[in-house]
Amino acid sequence: MTSVRETTDTAQPNPSQTEPAARPCAVHGWCAETGNHTMHASAYAEAPTPDGYGDRVLVANVMAEDGAPYIGWPDLDLTPAQTRTRVAELRRHLGTVAALADLVDGQAPLEPAAECYSVTAPGAKNAIISAEIYHLDDPQPGDPTARLAVFGQPGADADLDVAGADRLTADLEEFLPRLRAQRDHLAAIVQGTGPEAPRATAVPGHYPWCNTKACITHEYDERDGGGTYVEHVGRQATIAVSDGGYAEDTVTVTAGLGNDEAYTSGTQVYLNVGDLNALAFDPAGVDQLLTQLDSLTSALRTMRGQMDSEVRP
Repeated sequence: MTSVRETTDTAQPNPSQTEPAARPCAVHGWCAETGNHTMHASAYAEAPTPDGYGDRVLVANVMAEDGAPYIGWPDLDLTPAQTRTRVAELRRHLGTVAALADLVDGQAPLEPAAECYSVTAPGAKNAIISAEIYHLDDPQPGDPTARLAVFGQPGADADLDVAGADRLTADLEEFLPRLRAQRDHLAAIVQGTGPEAPRATAVPGHYPWCNTKACITHEYDERDGGGTYVEHVGRQATIAVSDGGYAEDTVTVTAGLGNDEAYTSGTQVYLNVGDLNALAFDPAGVDQLLTQLDSLTSALRTMRGQMDSEVRP
């Protein structure tokens, strides 16, 4: 009698057994290929938003065959340095695209020569980074007449949760196109192709400092003779003062320039502190307020230095 094993030299598969998993790449830790392969390739990175046809855009990955690894993106073989340059160019382009959305919405363009842009982490007392162009009063021969000041402030540290990290990331992404606009404006000043100082666009019937989109035109009653008057509104500066405790305890201080033609008080600085009634200051009042705030700032700096003192034995 002949057995089955004696009549064939082919091993019969066992349905209960599974094929061994393909071995991961032993050459590059980033390689997503398995088994025997000569072309190494990482997983694809792609933009989260497809195009109008549902196709992937800006697809990139790391690749290598015989030589050094390179980045394939898009239809180009790039070195790491070339990739970073392309990414920087793309970020600048995205800032330009975002400006188109502002244009459609009627938002005012960036004013890099006149604005100080800042980013504050959620829960922090002060901005972690601010950027502002300033003009040197007495530049040395050969030195540029303007600089871009980038600075942080005490109390800028913060402990973030996931939502706070998302908020900070979004704020930093909004900060970047403003920083680039400031950089471009500084370059124009240094190269002599830009204005040496901020120059506001004159709008008939408005002050140079007006935020014309916020100004309000009112109509007098017919019994008062009819006609219109304008409530002029300038751009505002706001700070949020918090000790890092409960968010509802944060005190918001807002200062803004305004002139209501219905009154004879002229141009004033309006100061809002929390829910208190707004205060209005004429030029002399602003001068006095600045002196008081300078004294307060000086006292705070002194107190800050004293906080590190130890108890005397």
